[in-house]
Amino acid sequence: MRGILMTKKADFLLHPVRMRIVQQLLLGKPLTIAQLTDVLGDVPQATLYRHVNLLLKAEFIEVADTQKVKGTEERLFSVREDNLKIPEAEIESTPIEDHIRYFSVFHGNLLQLATTYLANTPPEKYKEEGFGYWSTPIHVSDEEFIELVQSINQSLEKVLDNKPSPERKTRLFAGMFIPQKSEQQ
Repeated sequence: MRGILMTKKADFLLHPVRMRIVQQLLLGKPLTIAQLTDVLGDVPQATLYRHVNLLLKAEFIEVADTQKVKGTEERLFSVREDNLKIPEAEIESTPIEDHIRYFSVFHGNLLQLATTYLANTPPEKYKEEGFGYWSTPIHVSDEEFIELVQSINQSLEKVLDNKPSPERKTRLFAGMFIPQKSEQQ
């Protein structure tokens, strides 16, 4: 992250606009600023330029290619997935107030994605397209919890490297575990 003063990687990545840019690029197809403007819809082009340049300087995205359009050269951007992981030490040293702020940005991004989907999709398509949301308590020991997380991770690893194709639909998988205090604890 040369040339950029930032205290934490999470502070930088969990910005509402930058998070949306990275999410779009994680879909696997390099995009131009114009394409990002079309996809994101509500983010002004000047704002996108500013945040894309910040992401470039921080090495979270890169120029994947360039193309000539009407006599000018447009850059196609892709994400550098290897740089996105937030170190465990940073997570552990982050104050509670910052975690709450990060979670709010994360949740806001999910809300925006769900709102866009719901506004453009009739309810009879939800099941067919795999849209759903739920919350359910589970009762597991620490060992069972570790086994569950490993199982989920193994299942996800089988499909994470899949490339977009006509027979594959892109679906966003978002999950969280929130430990709950029960009367028995």
